[in-house]
Amino acid sequence: MNGSSPTPTRVALVGCGAMGEIVARDVYPAAVRGGPVELVAVVDPDDARAAAAARYTGARNHRTLADALAQEDIDAVDIRVPHHLHAALAREAIGHGRHVLIEKPIATTVADAASMVDAAKSAGVVLAVAENYPHLKAVRDARRLLAEGRLGRALAIQGTRAYRIDGVWVRDGWRKSDGPAGGILLDQGTHQVSLIRQLGGPVTAVSAAGSLDTVTLTLRLDSGLVAQSLITWHSPGPWDQAEASVIAEGGRLDVVVDYEGHTGGCVTWTPGGTDRQGAENYYDSHRLIVEDWIDAVRNGTGSRVPGAEGLEDLAVVAAAAESLDHDGAFIPVGRR
Repeated sequence: MNGSSPTPTRVALVGCGAMGEIVARDVYPAAVRGGPVELVAVVDPDDARAAAAARYTGARNHRTLADALAQEDIDAVDIRVPHHLHAALAREAIGHGRHVLIEKPIATTVADAASMVDAAKSAGVVLAVAENYPHLKAVRDARRLLAEGRLGRALAIQGTRAYRIDGVWVRDGWRKSDGPAGGILLDQGTHQVSLIRQLGGPVTAVSAAGSLDTVTLTLRLDSGLVAQSLITWHSPGPWDQAEASVIAEGGRLDVVVDYEGHTGGCVTWTPGGTDRQGAENYYDSHRLIVEDWIDAVRNGTGSRVPGAEGLEDLAVVAAAAESLDHDGAFIPVGRR
């Protein structure tokens, strides 16, 4: 050993909108656990937006991924663009042998998601999904407590993700539109599905009711449990709220998510009292996502949310969208 520093993983960030700017400003300068990482390129057709993201790390800005791949030495590509652009860009990066981190949802159709998973497997590259909940300590603690049987037999799961969307999140208009990337079911449904699947396991069928901005889901799980979820962009909601609750024979477990402070954690209630574990902010998960991906790239380990998991989440959302078109009928969730 000569004591020299290991070569950093060189990353191109594609998409410099709301999420792209957050990860350029707050995540890449601080990400260290997965191994040394350097943001060498940012990509956006809006030159001013790309330049704004580039200034946080000294990365060079480009208008297309093709330009960045041709002009920079890049190991991996972090894609943070509107949902309907995910699949084409991911396949382009994978086709060049680059590892990919894709913002949730993995794609807008199950067919596209499956093609991305298959392409990554064939190319031997890491495909990870930037889904927050599996990275939260509150969720990991909840899974452990449920597995240990601390609350007895689970009876049902309730989920809520209720807040108003504004600011940078609606700056470009596509999230709240009826276009290919719009609507709360696609944008937020995968979040709630991921959380419920983390706590209750695979989903076999789903019924949905609602509109572009407010949707309720009823999910049947392999375990026999039933889960219900409400997602809406029309409620102010507290900064810290129980986004999932497991009702069990011996008590209740809440996954509390805090977007402003550091009070997020796993809370259990039993007749013997209340116990709270954790002190985290939701946005810490953005750094954990990148560090986990870099660790998978550098060490050949599995990522916490591989492409196959993103595909499973999307399959439930796709079935929910079909249910909306069929008056809330239960739709089986497709499996690979």
